[in-house]
Order: sequence, then C-alpha cells, then structure tokens
Amino acid sequence: MNEIKPKLKQDDIIEAEIHDNGMEGEGIASYGDYTVFVPFCLAGEKVKAKVTYVKKNMVFADLLSVERESEGRVKPPCNRFGKCGGCDLMHAEYSLQLEMKRKNLQRLLKKNAGTEIECPPVVPSSSPYAYRNKISLPFGTVTEYKDGKKTTRTVLGFYREKSHKVVAITKCFLHGDWAEKAIKVFLAYAEKYRLASYDEETGKGQLKHLVVRYLDGRACIVLVTDGSRLNGTEWLVKELDKVFPHYSFYLSPKPEKTNVIMGKTVVPIKTEPFETEVIGVKISINPYSFLQLNSEIRDKIYLRIIEEITEENKKPTVIDAYAGVGILGAALAKRGAKVYNIEIVPEATADGEKIAARNGLADKITNLNGDAAKLLPDLISELKGTENENSGNLYLILDPPRKGCDEKVLSEADKSDVDKIYYISCNPATLTRDLARLHNYEAVYVRPYDMFPCTSHMETLVRLEKRQAKDGGFSE
Repeated sequence: MNEIKPKLKQDDIIEAEIHDNGMEGEGIASYGDYTVFVPFCLAGEKVKAKVTYVKKNMVFADLLSVERESEGRVKPPCNRFGKCGGCDLMHAEYSLQLEMKRKNLQRLLKKNAGTEIECPPVVPSSSPYAYRNKISLPFGTVTEYKDGKKTTRTVLGFYREKSHKVVAITKCFLHGDWAEKAIKVFLAYAEKYRLASYDEETGKGQLKHLVVRYLDGRACIVLVTDGSRLNGTEWLVKELDKVFPHYSFYLSPKPEKTNVIMGKTVVPIKTEPFETEVIGVKISINPYSFLQLNSEIRDKIYLRIIEEITEENKKPTVIDAYAGVGILGAALAKRGAKVYNIEIVPEATADGEKIAARNGLADKITNLNGDAAKLLPDLISELKGTENENSGNLYLILDPPRKGCDEKVLSEADKSDVDKIYYISCNPATLTRDLARLHNYEAVYVRPYDMFPCTSHMETLVRLEKRQAKDGGFSE
C-alpha cells in the first residue's frame, strides 16, 4: 500500500525513489497515489525534484539534485546537457543506455503489438559521440549585462525542450570537430557584419538556420536567411576556405513563416562536386539530400536486409514503398534484384532516376512516383501473377517517417501476397502500433539498432512473414 501523502501542486519540492525509466529516458517514481516523471535520472536513484505540472494522478517535475546515484550514472562531457533539448541519456553509461532502449521496446512489443517475441540486445554504435553527419542549428539572441550595460549577441544553438528559445552552443559532442569549426566561422561572420538572428514575433533579423552535412571530408553548407541581401559573403568564403578544404556553400532565402528549416530554393555561392558512396551506390550530395544521420548504423541495417534477401534468392523482386531517393533499392539492384521504388515526393523520384542511371541500374530499377496505398495493389498483383517469372520471390520494404505507415498502405500490404516484409522504424510506438494492424503477417524477428546514442531514440528492423507460411520457430 502506498504511503499517504499530501496532494501535490506546482512548485512543490519532493523526494522520490526512481524505480524505472520511460520511453523518453525520464525517470519514473511513485509518490503516494501519483506517478511522477523526472528527466535526467535513472532507475535506483533517489532524487529531489520540483513539481512543474500536475494532471490527475500524473506529476511532471524538474530534477533538482540526485541524493543517491545509480552505478550506471556518468558525468556528461557536455556543459549544455539538460538545457539544450538534444540529448536525454548522456548521463547514463553507454551499456545502460542500450539496455534501457531494449527494455522499452520489449514492453511496447507486448503492450501494443501483443507479441511475446524476445527483443535481443541493441546493436551499438562504435562510439556514442561524433556519430552524426549533419547538424541543423537555429540562430538566436543572448542578452548579457556587462559593467551595468545591456548587450545582445547572435548565437547558434538548439531549442530548449518544448520551446523556441535557443540555448547557445559552440560545439556538440554528437558531431565531429567539423561542426565546431563551422559554428565558429558563422558566429564570427554575424559579429563582424552585425547580423541579427531572425525574431519570429517581430519578423526582424536576417539569420535563421545553419545547416551542414559532412561526409568523407567534404561539407555541404547552407545558410538559411530571411531573404534579404547579405553583406560579406566574400569574407565568409575566405574564412570557410581556411577550415574546409572541400565544401560547397549555399544561401537559402526563406521569407515564409513555416516549420520547414530550409527555403524552397538555394543560391550557390561556392560549389564543387560532392560525391560519395553508400554501400557501393554512387550518389551526389546536394542541400536537399536526405541521408540517415548515422552512416555506420544505416549501413548495418541495409546490409542485413540485402544479405538476407540475396542469400534466399539470387534474383529477387523487391518493392520499396517509402523509397526516398532509392539508395537501398539501388544497393539491392547491384546485387541482382529487380527493384520497384515507390515515392510520393516528385523530387526524390527524380533523384532516384539519376542514381539508377549513374550506377548503370536503369534496367533493374523502376521508380514510381505516387501514393503507395494506390500503387501497391496493382503492382503486387502484377508481380505475383501466375505467369510472372518472379512469382514466389517478392519482398516488400516499409521505411516510413516517424509517424509510421499510412493505414491504407498497411491494409494493402496485409492483404497482399508478398512473401516477406521488412519494416524499418525510427519510432517504437508507431512501429508496434503498425505491427498490431498486420493480421496476416507476423514478426519472426525484431532487431533494435542504436542510430541515436545519448538520446532515447532508436532504429528498429522487423522481418515479417505470412502466418500460414511459417514453419515453426526461428533463430536470431
């Protein structure tokens, strides 16, 4: 029986024993009849916290101090941890981070998907730091007082959690030193030319975002502005030349007030070819290119899918229903597969055509632009036709955005006659919801990957097979 405690209200100070961690890494405690959620603490810790919000029997609180530490607690290397809204697990030893993620995924599989399938250990990144290949930073303003005088300066940083207030940074431990170099150059540029950050309320200020992609020693740099003319870009190029031997630099005017970071166009200031390879597929990088942020883990997931499919069949047929620019499909095609990429964004489909042509795969890849829910039924019917030479060798790949699969896509997949489905997810909640909606297919394995160390996010690969075709059991 819970100890009787007084009703809680905002600003109350409480002491609590953390008994578990939630999906976002937050500590969970019981306090009388309340369930209390406190960020940045670990199971087994005793903490002091300040109540910020009470909703019925749920209490949300800020961590004030850790009175008894878990053995798994480590000192975060970043002095912005807990402030910038980025990392939420940097205080946990890396092996503990992995186990926390595994346990949370296991719970959701049972609760949402109703499966008792065993979730294996999370495949780790080789390092919990410097793994991201892209950074997107908003500009902001910091007010300071020196010698009794009020001053302001333009900064770069991350939004504080659940706000649009920028927490200033000069480096980020999840990125290599290339990010620190870029930040230093653009802050010096803003100071030298007295450029202000864009203010959403007043509509004043020229600088909105800095976006940098860094791969294979090359950088693609984009400065997002309000659209007004900027002075000093020649000076900026000279400074960038000093720290980046190979880079392209663009301005992206964005007068629109939207949540999209970049504008609809980019203006090249300095360009050079930016080509790289992803698991053997040659691609060109431009400011709008989409790539997974953790190249190492992306490759591990893609290679597992490729190896399984090509080991089972030397000439498989594969449909990628959320193909993007079609990198995974191209990698499969290089290894003998006939691939059909479906993508609803026209620009991505056009890039997919370029990738197929550049890699000599135009005869093995068909890029279809449109809604997968509408295109899947006829395509599957055609490919599984009794006269089709590929009958019996059809795979479906689902790699939807964070919100999960469109319900119509799932419905069509579920009543289709594909042999196996691979589902790649960056959100365990929507993944397990979608698995529950597939009645004719069941998971034969679930494999989590640590795409995003020091955060509560993860990537998960699930392989599904037709229920009636399963021969009993599987091995991981």
